[in-house]
Amino acid sequence: MSGTSYFQNALSNFVTDAACGGAVRHLTDSGYTLDQIVGRLDYPASRAKVQRIMMAYLYESRVLLRDEPSEALFAPQEQFVQEQDAYGRRTMRKVSVDYKSQNSLTYVPELTKLSRLEKEPQTQEFSWKELRYNPRRDGKLTELLYQKCEKYGETFSYVSCSFGRNTVDPYSQCEGMGPSREDETDRMCIVSEEKMSCLNGRQREYLQGIRWEQPVMYHRLNRRMLEIISKLYEAGAYGGACFFVAGREKLTIPAR
Repeated sequence: MSGTSYFQNALSNFVTDAACGGAVRHLTDSGYTLDQIVGRLDYPASRAKVQRIMMAYLYESRVLLRDEPSEALFAPQEQFVQEQDAYGRRTMRKVSVDYKSQNSLTYVPELTKLSRLEKEPQTQEFSWKELRYNPRRDGKLTELLYQKCEKYGETFSYVSCSFGRNTVDPYSQCEGMGPSREDETDRMCIVSEEKMSCLNGRQREYLQGIRWEQPVMYHRLNRRMLEIISKLYEAGAYGGACFFVAGREKLTIPAR
Protein backbone atom coordinates (compact mmCIF):
# COMPACT_ATOMS: atom_id res chain seq x y z
CA MET A 1 0.00 0.00 0.00
CA SER A 2 1.46 3.38 -1.04
CA GLY A 3 1.85 6.25 1.41
CA THR A 4 -1.02 8.15 -0.21
CA SER A 5 -3.36 5.14 -0.10
CA TYR A 6 -2.46 4.45 3.51
CA PHE A 7 -3.19 8.07 4.46
CA GLN A 8 -6.50 8.07 2.60
CA ASN A 9 -7.55 4.82 4.25
CA ALA A 10 -6.56 6.10 7.71
CA LEU A 11 -8.45 9.35 7.09
CA SER A 12 -11.51 7.45 5.88
CA ASN A 13 -11.47 5.26 9.00
CA PHE A 14 -11.10 8.34 11.22
CA VAL A 15 -14.05 10.07 9.56
CA THR A 16 -16.21 6.94 9.85
CA ASP A 17 -15.32 6.49 13.51
CA ALA A 18 -16.05 10.14 14.26
CA ALA A 19 -19.37 9.97 12.43
CA CYS A 20 -20.76 6.72 13.77
CA GLY A 21 -18.24 5.11 16.12
CA GLY A 22 -20.21 6.07 19.22
CA ALA A 23 -23.41 4.66 17.75
CA VAL A 24 -21.70 1.40 16.76
CA ARG A 25 -20.30 0.92 20.25
CA HIS A 26 -23.64 1.76 21.86
CA LEU A 27 -25.54 -0.68 19.63
CA THR A 28 -22.90 -3.35 20.27
CA ASP A 29 -23.42 -2.87 23.99
CA SER A 30 -27.17 -3.15 23.44
CA GLY A 31 -26.77 -6.60 21.86
CA TYR A 32 -27.29 -5.79 18.19
CA THR A 33 -25.62 -7.95 15.54
CA LEU A 34 -23.33 -6.50 12.89
CA ASP A 35 -26.00 -6.52 10.18
CA GLN A 36 -28.52 -4.92 12.53
CA ILE A 37 -26.03 -2.18 13.41
CA VAL A 38 -25.31 -1.46 9.74
CA GLY A 39 -29.05 -1.21 9.07
CA ARG A 40 -29.68 1.24 11.92
CA LEU A 41 -26.92 3.73 11.13
CA ASP A 42 -27.81 7.05 9.51
CA TYR A 43 -24.26 7.45 8.26
CA PRO A 44 -23.53 5.44 5.06
CA ALA A 45 -20.70 3.33 6.45
CA SER A 46 -19.68 0.10 4.75
CA ARG A 47 -20.20 -3.21 6.52
CA ALA A 48 -16.42 -3.76 6.65
CA LYS A 49 -15.80 -0.44 8.40
CA VAL A 50 -18.60 -0.99 10.88
CA GLN A 51 -17.18 -4.44 11.61
CA ARG A 52 -13.75 -2.90 12.20
CA ILE A 53 -15.19 -0.51 14.80
CA MET A 54 -17.26 -3.25 16.40
CA MET A 55 -14.32 -5.66 16.62
CA ALA A 56 -12.05 -3.00 18.14
CA TYR A 57 -14.70 -2.33 20.77
CA LEU A 58 -15.24 -6.01 21.55
CA TYR A 59 -11.49 -6.30 22.24
CA GLU A 60 -11.33 -3.03 24.16
CA SER A 61 -14.26 -3.96 26.41
CA ARG A 62 -12.84 -7.49 26.73
CA VAL A 63 -15.96 -9.18 25.53
CA LEU A 64 -13.62 -10.94 23.09
CA LEU A 65 -10.09 -12.11 23.91
CA ARG A 66 -7.30 -13.39 21.71
CA ASP A 67 -5.49 -15.08 24.62
CA GLU A 68 -6.68 -17.47 27.28
CA PRO A 69 -8.25 -15.57 30.21
CA SER A 70 -6.23 -15.02 33.38
CA GLU A 71 -6.34 -12.90 36.54
CA ALA A 72 -3.65 -10.59 35.17
CA LEU A 73 -6.05 -9.52 32.44
CA PHE A 74 -8.26 -7.78 34.98
CA ALA A 75 -5.60 -6.16 37.16
CA PRO A 76 -6.08 -2.39 37.68
CA GLN A 77 -4.19 -0.35 35.08
CA GLU A 78 -2.92 3.22 35.04
CA GLN A 79 -3.92 5.58 32.27
CA PHE A 80 -4.22 9.32 31.61
CA VAL A 81 -7.60 11.06 31.38
CA GLN A 82 -8.34 14.56 30.15
CA GLU A 83 -10.35 16.88 32.40
CA GLN A 84 -11.81 20.31 31.74
CA ASP A 85 -12.70 22.84 34.42
CA ALA A 86 -15.47 25.45 34.42
CA TYR A 87 -13.22 27.90 32.56
CA GLY A 88 -12.46 25.51 29.72
CA ARG A 89 -8.91 24.76 30.87
CA ARG A 90 -7.84 21.21 30.13
CA THR A 91 -5.48 19.11 32.20
CA MET A 92 -4.26 15.51 32.15
CA ARG A 93 -4.51 13.33 35.22
CA LYS A 94 -3.16 9.82 35.80
CA VAL A 95 -5.71 7.47 37.29
CA SER A 96 -5.81 3.79 38.21
CA VAL A 97 -8.62 2.14 36.29
CA ASP A 98 -10.21 -0.94 37.80
CA TYR A 99 -11.65 -2.93 34.91
CA LYS A 100 -14.45 -4.28 37.11
CA SER A 101 -16.10 -0.86 37.08
CA GLN A 102 -15.83 -0.41 33.32
CA ASN A 103 -18.18 -3.09 32.07
CA SER A 104 -21.89 -2.41 31.97
CA LEU A 105 -23.02 -4.85 29.28
CA THR A 106 -25.02 -6.97 31.67
CA TYR A 107 -25.62 -7.27 35.38
CA VAL A 108 -22.63 -8.68 37.26
CA PRO A 109 -23.06 -10.24 40.72
CA GLU A 110 -20.87 -9.37 43.70
CA LEU A 111 -17.21 -9.66 42.70
CA THR A 112 -15.58 -9.64 46.14
CA LYS A 113 -13.89 -13.00 45.56
CA LEU A 114 -11.85 -11.71 42.65
CA SER A 115 -11.14 -8.49 44.56
CA ARG A 116 -9.61 -10.53 47.37
CA LEU A 117 -7.52 -12.51 44.91
CA GLU A 118 -6.17 -9.30 43.39
CA LYS A 119 -5.09 -8.05 46.82
CA GLU A 120 -3.31 -11.26 47.78
CA PRO A 121 0.46 -11.33 47.25
CA GLN A 122 1.15 -13.13 43.97
CA THR A 123 3.67 -15.57 45.37
CA GLN A 124 2.81 -18.42 43.04
CA GLU A 125 1.93 -18.82 39.39
CA PHE A 126 -1.70 -18.75 38.39
CA SER A 127 -3.13 -22.23 37.86
CA TRP A 128 -6.56 -23.51 36.92
CA LYS A 129 -8.63 -25.98 38.87
CA GLU A 130 -9.32 -28.43 36.05
CA LEU A 131 -12.87 -29.76 35.77
CA ARG A 132 -14.54 -31.90 33.11
CA TYR A 133 -18.21 -31.70 32.29
CA ASN A 134 -20.15 -34.92 32.81
CA PRO A 135 -23.88 -34.72 31.90
CA ARG A 136 -24.87 -37.55 34.22
CA ARG A 137 -23.12 -35.97 37.18
CA ASP A 138 -23.55 -32.25 36.43
CA GLY A 139 -26.98 -32.14 34.79
CA LYS A 140 -27.87 -29.90 31.86
CA LEU A 141 -25.02 -27.78 30.56
CA THR A 142 -27.20 -24.66 30.38
CA GLU A 143 -28.06 -24.83 34.07
CA LEU A 144 -24.48 -25.59 35.12
CA LEU A 145 -23.03 -22.64 33.20
CA TYR A 146 -25.74 -20.31 34.46
CA GLN A 147 -25.00 -21.29 38.06
CA LYS A 148 -21.27 -20.70 37.62
CA CYS A 149 -21.83 -17.31 36.00
CA GLU A 150 -24.09 -16.37 38.89
CA LYS A 151 -21.45 -17.50 41.37
CA TYR A 152 -18.33 -16.01 39.79
CA GLY A 153 -19.66 -13.10 37.76
CA GLU A 154 -20.31 -12.89 34.06
CA THR A 155 -17.56 -10.33 33.50
CA PHE A 156 -14.92 -12.87 34.49
CA SER A 157 -16.37 -15.89 32.70
CA TYR A 158 -15.32 -16.89 29.18
CA VAL A 159 -15.88 -19.67 26.67
CA SER A 160 -13.45 -20.88 24.01
CA CYS A 161 -14.65 -20.41 20.44
CA SER A 162 -13.36 -22.22 17.37
CA PHE A 163 -15.90 -20.79 14.96
CA GLY A 164 -13.55 -19.58 12.22
CA ARG A 165 -12.94 -21.59 9.09
CA ASN A 166 -9.90 -23.88 9.01
CA THR A 167 -9.51 -23.93 12.76
CA VAL A 168 -8.59 -26.77 15.11
CA ASP A 169 -10.21 -27.02 18.53
CA PRO A 170 -7.50 -27.87 21.09
CA TYR A 171 -10.01 -28.65 23.84
CA SER A 172 -11.79 -31.50 22.10
CA GLN A 173 -11.18 -34.22 19.56
CA CYS A 174 -13.22 -35.19 16.54
CA GLU A 175 -14.30 -38.74 17.13
CA GLY A 176 -13.10 -41.26 14.63
CA MET A 177 -10.26 -39.10 13.33
CA GLY A 178 -6.86 -40.70 13.15
CA PRO A 179 -3.50 -39.09 13.85
CA SER A 180 -2.64 -38.61 10.15
CA ARG A 181 -1.50 -35.11 9.22
CA GLU A 182 -1.92 -35.57 5.47
CA ASP A 183 -5.11 -33.58 5.42
CA GLU A 184 -5.40 -31.20 8.36
CA THR A 185 -8.87 -30.13 7.23
CA ASP A 186 -10.18 -33.62 7.97
CA ARG A 187 -9.32 -33.21 11.64
CA MET A 188 -10.86 -29.79 12.11
CA CYS A 189 -13.81 -29.42 14.46
CA ILE A 190 -15.65 -26.47 12.95
CA VAL A 191 -19.26 -25.41 13.17
CA SER A 192 -20.80 -26.29 9.82
CA GLU A 193 -23.79 -24.49 8.34
CA GLU A 194 -25.78 -27.68 8.86
CA LYS A 195 -25.02 -27.84 12.56
CA MET A 196 -25.60 -24.10 12.98
CA SER A 197 -29.18 -24.77 11.97
CA CYS A 198 -29.89 -25.45 15.64
CA LEU A 199 -29.40 -21.72 16.31
CA ASN A 200 -32.01 -19.07 15.61
CA GLY A 201 -31.39 -16.43 12.95
CA ARG A 202 -30.11 -13.77 15.31
CA GLN A 203 -27.68 -16.16 16.99
CA ARG A 204 -26.24 -17.26 13.62
CA GLU A 205 -26.05 -13.64 12.50
CA TYR A 206 -24.14 -12.69 15.64
CA LEU A 207 -21.48 -15.39 15.14
CA GLN A 208 -21.14 -14.59 11.45
CA GLY A 209 -20.68 -10.89 12.18
CA ILE A 210 -17.58 -11.49 14.31
CA ARG A 211 -14.23 -11.77 12.55
CA TRP A 212 -12.74 -14.90 14.13
CA GLU A 213 -9.09 -13.99 13.55
CA GLN A 214 -7.42 -16.88 15.36
CA PRO A 215 -7.93 -20.65 15.55
CA VAL A 216 -9.27 -20.26 19.09
CA MET A 217 -10.67 -17.10 20.65
CA TYR A 218 -12.48 -16.45 23.91
CA HIS A 219 -15.86 -14.77 24.24
CA ARG A 220 -17.39 -13.54 27.46
CA LEU A 221 -19.93 -16.07 28.67
CA ASN A 222 -22.86 -13.66 28.71
CA ARG A 223 -26.45 -14.81 28.35
CA ARG A 224 -26.31 -14.81 24.56
CA MET A 225 -23.17 -16.95 24.35
CA LEU A 226 -24.42 -19.24 27.09
CA GLU A 227 -27.51 -20.00 25.01
CA ILE A 228 -25.49 -20.39 21.79
CA ILE A 229 -22.95 -22.77 23.33
CA SER A 230 -25.65 -24.83 25.02
CA LYS A 231 -27.61 -25.22 21.78
CA LEU A 232 -24.49 -26.15 19.80
CA TYR A 233 -23.48 -28.67 22.45
CA GLU A 234 -26.91 -30.32 22.44
CA ALA A 235 -26.68 -30.56 18.64
CA GLY A 236 -23.25 -32.20 18.85
CA ALA A 237 -21.59 -29.13 17.32
CA TYR A 238 -19.48 -27.85 20.22
CA GLY A 239 -16.53 -29.02 22.25
CA GLY A 240 -14.36 -26.56 24.14
CA ALA A 241 -13.74 -25.04 27.56
CA CYS A 242 -15.18 -22.43 29.89
CA PHE A 243 -13.01 -20.30 32.15
CA PHE A 244 -14.26 -18.83 35.42
CA VAL A 245 -11.43 -16.53 36.41
CA ALA A 246 -12.85 -15.48 39.80
CA GLY A 247 -12.95 -19.13 40.88
CA ARG A 248 -9.83 -20.18 38.95
CA GLU A 249 -11.94 -22.92 37.38
CA LYS A 250 -11.49 -24.29 33.88
CA LEU A 251 -14.36 -26.49 32.74
CA THR A 252 -13.59 -28.69 29.73
CA ILE A 253 -16.65 -29.59 27.67
CA PRO A 254 -16.01 -32.69 25.50
CA ALA A 255 -17.77 -32.80 22.17
CA ARG A 256 -20.74 -35.18 22.11
